[in-house]
Amino acid sequence: MQKTLLTKLTIIVGLCIIFLIGLSMISNIIYERQYYAKSVIKEITQQHVNPQEVITPFIAVPTTVTPACQADTSDTPNIKSKCESPYSKIETIFATQTQAAQNLKVSTDTYKRGIYSATSYDGQLTFDQSYTFVDTLENADSTVTALSNDTDSIMTSSNADKMQLAKTITHWNKAKLIIPVSDLRGVATLPAVTINQKSIGASYPQIPMIENLTYVEVDIPEDVLAQLSNPTSQQNKENLVTTSAMNTNLDKSEVDRQLSNHKDNQALKITIDLPLSGISNLTTVPTGQNFTLSMHSDWQTPNFIGKALPNTKSITNEGFDASWQNQYLTVANNQSISQCISTPNHHCTIINEPTLNPDSQSYNPDSFDSPRGMTADSAAVAGSNQSILLNSFGVSFASPNDVYLQTERTMKYALLLILVSFGTFFLFEVLKSSRIHPIQYLLVGCALFVFYVLLLPLAEQIFFWQAYTVAASACVGLIGWYSYYVFGGLKRALIFTATLAGLYAAFFGILSTEDLNLLLGAIFCFMVLACVMVMTRKLDWYKVT
Repeated sequence: MQKTLLTKLTIIVGLCIIFLIGLSMISNIIYERQYYAKSVIKEITQQHVNPQEVITPFIAVPTTVTPACQADTSDTPNIKSKCESPYSKIETIFATQTQAAQNLKVSTDTYKRGIYSATSYDGQLTFDQSYTFVDTLENADSTVTALSNDTDSIMTSSNADKMQLAKTITHWNKAKLIIPVSDLRGVATLPAVTINQKSIGASYPQIPMIENLTYVEVDIPEDVLAQLSNPTSQQNKENLVTTSAMNTNLDKSEVDRQLSNHKDNQALKITIDLPLSGISNLTTVPTGQNFTLSMHSDWQTPNFIGKALPNTKSITNEGFDASWQNQYLTVANNQSISQCISTPNHHCTIINEPTLNPDSQSYNPDSFDSPRGMTADSAAVAGSNQSILLNSFGVSFASPNDVYLQTERTMKYALLLILVSFGTFFLFEVLKSSRIHPIQYLLVGCALFVFYVLLLPLAEQIFFWQAYTVAASACVGLIGWYSYYVFGGLKRALIFTATLAGLYAAFFGILSTEDLNLLLGAIFCFMVLACVMVMTRKLDWYKVT
């Protein structure tokens, strides 16, 4: 009899191995279906709109630089051949204060392909910006010598040892407000822009000022251009300080007030209302000196991504609210953008293409992540295009019903479910002297295996908990009905059916607690083992008949 018992245990172990092989095949089917779902979503993004990344708007001013030439008395006729050619670059002016607000409505019904759908969002982005150009002029390290008729300012650097002086021409009349959006297909209508309470029309660039960057541009009004290109604003400020200091009737507070008023007169107020739609992710690249972002959405399961988490967040059944502010990332982006687009002859590219998977970095292999950007000298030496990846943060609209992930997690408990079921059958055979044939073990195992075959296709059609309930009820009902004939009695069949139903219910409870599933699974395994040891504590395995 002992030989028969060992033979049956061997058969049970062999059946478990066979079912594990079958479960690995189901796992492959899960990966295949998951890959197909991702390919469908990728196709939707190619035909409609991609995930979006928005760079905080800034002002770009094109300039032309003529390098200085070193005098060489030994070879005077070839001086011109040794002089470098003039090159173009772009200077940036970032906002001193930016308050960004994003109000998004998320839906899974907008874009569908059969049973697959992409999580899309549609909403309004608002940027309230303030620019102060006194500070910009204070940072100029060259002397303004002339102002052309087309409002281009020419700056030269005097040096007696140079035969040709360095010259920089700032084309103020071509200054643009840049509003970068990674996929302009998601901008249904051009944004409404207000500059100093004056409505200005936005447009798509005819000849892009910044290469390899998708954006909408806004022409700066002439009165603002005059304010930008006025080289005497700094002198007016110095005169104000000198006059105030000489007047003994004015105290220090009055001088500060006049300086503050002067600075306010140089401030530029810009408001941008940007309609935006996209799929899956939305990230924002902060720029400027003081940047704050607030986001509101009706999505209940956000996944915050990027280089910074929200400073404050609130998630309810109606949606979520979150706000970001990170000074370090903002300053790092300022440096990266300024150094990249000011590179001579556009030898640097800004990467502004988020991916569907926020955890992946599927970018150009030649690109590099540099929080400080790249200097113009290094780009000139390299002689080839380089790329920078900016710091961003935002949200991924994670699906609360990821059937493939939940089915995969269910598969992890398949071996335990089969072992407990076979073990219960075996205990009935040992303790109650029931005779169960290996073929009956095989049929019960097949019924347990069919549960996973049913779960995945049902979960693709209905909610996961509904699919789990239907598949588990069908399998438990079938096995319970079959066990009545196997055990030859209603009582034993009910005990086994209740045990199996409790297993499915316990596993679903473990799967529902994402943060504690490992702990609860370990506790459950311990309890099952303890129950088996308690039930067989007085059993003499040598005398089993």
